[in-house]
Amino acid sequence: MSEASLIAHIAAIAAVRPGVSVGIGDDAAVLTGDPAVVLAHDMVVQDVHFRLATAGPRDIGHKALAVNLSDVAAMGASPVAALVGIGVPRGVTPRFVEEVYEGMEELAGAWGCTIAGGDTISASELVLGVTAVGRMAPGIAPVLRSGARPGDVLWVNGALGASAAGLCLLEDRSLRVPAGVRDALVAAHLRPVPRVREGIALAAAGTRAMLDCSDGLAIDASRLAAASRVRVVLELDRVPVAPGVAAVAAALGVPADVFAATGGEDYALVVAAPPGFAPGCALVPVGRVEAGDGLVVTRGGVPVVLERLGWDHDVG
Repeated sequence: MSEASLIAHIAAIAAVRPGVSVGIGDDAAVLTGDPAVVLAHDMVVQDVHFRLATAGPRDIGHKALAVNLSDVAAMGASPVAALVGIGVPRGVTPRFVEEVYEGMEELAGAWGCTIAGGDTISASELVLGVTAVGRMAPGIAPVLRSGARPGDVLWVNGALGASAAGLCLLEDRSLRVPAGVRDALVAAHLRPVPRVREGIALAAAGTRAMLDCSDGLAIDASRLAAASRVRVVLELDRVPVAPGVAAVAAALGVPADVFAATGGEDYALVVAAPPGFAPGCALVPVGRVEAGDGLVVTRGGVPVVLERLGWDHDVG
């Protein structure tokens, strides 16, 4: 069963009650009020999202918080607090756990976010589950995935593929790129940057729809299309490819644009907004929104069939 299918089953059971305006199905839940409060929860699990052989404890802590702050950013909210649950396997030292939290605290401090509590348990692998709390600016509504309209442009606010390339370099030491490029790609994977400032600016400017690019631009664009009940045309030849990614993609025999559009864990923001949209932060147009449904991928105006759209957990 795919992750999307399992979420649909859960959403059919879990009712939305007064006090909550957005439940399951977006980057974050929304509590009713002005300013609105958003809640996001994500987990990182040993040997699924990181390996102890390639990620240090500070990297693990940083990533666990960053992926949740990215969901808060995708709604246009400012981070306020985080609750952290950690499952600790046998043999992990107190100092290791301290360093995990030091990695989280460094990122939390950069965004004025407080690690305000959580839980600790024993576990067979290292697991961190983080709930991030964010607050919208007064009078600004959270930006959902469901607001795209035919005629909108599909935009992304950063170059893509660096995290996936960094993961490939960590997993396969035979891949060769210049040392400085390797360091930047590996850092993109181990220490992703949540686009909080840009998310706030985009919400304030009236972005119609937004989500973070966590599983790959193509699959996340398809999710925006499904939520908004529109067709999204993704133009591969317009996808911004991060420096160094083309060399890794070539070594793997994959076109650089496909690698960048399907790699995942970039945490850029994917935006639908009208032509000429000027939110005060850099955006690159990568496609368009039309009447219809689903995702169409093109290169040079010619449809392209991708073997995979991005990362989709097999959960059963």
